[in-house]
Amino acid sequence: MEHTPAPYGPRSVYGYALYIGSNMLFFLFLIWAIVPDQILHNLGLTYWPSKYWAVAIPIWALTALATFAFIIYPAINLLMTPNIDDIITITDEHSRPKKETVSGGIPPVYDIPITEVCRKLYLPKKKYE
Repeated sequence: MEHTPAPYGPRSVYGYALYIGSNMLFFLFLIWAIVPDQILHNLGLTYWPSKYWAVAIPIWALTALATFAFIIYPAINLLMTPNIDDIITITDEHSRPKKETVSGGIPPVYDIPITEVCRKLYLPKKKYE
């Protein structure tokens, strides 16, 4: 079978089952976290984990997510970035050099040379230009 993100029969069934299952688990979590232990014991539900975990697990998960999002992920990206003096920061195999065009035609897409960029950005402008 071809790998495609388009919906088809089994994928929709799995998606619906995951939707129903996750809603049921969330509902059970809310019952466990909010309803007092005495009421749960009166219903015959005697073994439940401590209410401490109802607060601790989401906080730990959010702390892990924040650590990943603000420290680990940017560090991985910095490690993958080439050095500033590396030639890859200027040109690579996907660079498009400037080509000659027909006068009056639409100019083709090309990479602006780094010398032209620096000249435009950092050199002082002439008074009578």
